[in-house]
Parts: sequence; structure tokens; C-alpha cells
Amino acid sequence: MDALSRLSEFISRVCQVIGSLSLVCIIMVTLTDVVTRYLFKITQGASSFTVKGSVELVSYLMLFALLAAFVAFVERSQIIVDVFTQKMPHKIKALLMGVFMMVFAVVSFVFVLGLHELMHDSIEYGNVTQDLRISMTPIYGFGAFLCFLLMIRSFIESLNIFRTGEFHNAEEAG
Repeated sequence: MDALSRLSEFISRVCQVIGSLSLVCIIMVTLTDVVTRYLFKITQGASSFTVKGSVELVSYLMLFALLAAFVAFVERSQIIVDVFTQKMPHKIKALLMGVFMMVFAVVSFVFVLGLHELMHDSIEYGNVTQDLRISMTPIYGFGAFLCFLLMIRSFIESLNIFRTGEFHNAEEAG
């Protein structure tokens, strides 16, 4: 079980890096787009360099950032409503959290299957993005990879909760 916990921590750190890089790329694309539009405006069209497809780039980078963040912090992702859990014993809360994590693993598996199918359809039919004409295959493939990591982390965290009865409790963490 120690090896699984280390694997879960490693996946979390990798996804923190992926999410951080995605956010930095979002900022850079947005900044470049704003600067080039401003240059276009002040030069009255003499500077024709603009960022094509910036909205599309930002939307796919945001997808990767959100998926990576969810993978990195899945064990902290549950918001427990005090009204329902206030009087519950810790063991019942732990059981519920373990079940939630297992459900995340199952839902993530469904996402992996769906994105994998979309990836294969993209290969077969040559689907591309609307503005930049980038193949959708790597986008679907990377999304499937992140969902696969989410499935693994959710399953490992579920096993840890069932084994130890301990989970991240936002009520106690403040």
C-alpha cells in the first residue's frame, strides 16, 4: 500500500506541473494576443502580426489545466455540507468519502473510454480544430491520459480511505 501511496503522490506532482504549465501558457497566449492587437491598433494596421486561434488555444489549455488540477487534488475535492454530515460519526464520513472516490474512479473510466473512442474517430475521420486546423487526436489523447490518471488516483485514494479511515476534511482543515 505504501507503493500505491507514493504512486498517487507522484501522479499528483506531475499533474500539478501539467496544470501549472497550462496556466502559464494560457497567460502567455492571452498576453501575446493583447499586445499584438494593441500594436495592430496603434500602428493602424501596419503591424499585421496577431495570434490566430487564441480563444481556441486558451480553451484547450484550460481543459488540460482543469483536468490536471482535479487529478492533483482529487482527495480534497469534496465539499461536505455541514447540515448533512455534522452529526455523523467519523467512520461514516470516511465510508462516504471512500465511496465518492470510488465513484470518481468509475466516472473517470467512462471518460477515458469516451475520449479514447473520440481519439480513434479523430484518427479515422481526420477531425481538426475549427480555427487552427490542429488534429483533435492529441487533444483527445491527452484528455484521456489525464482522465486515466484521475481514475488511478481516485482508486488509490479510495483504497487509502477504506484502509485507514482518514481523509482530507475541509471542516477540520479550516
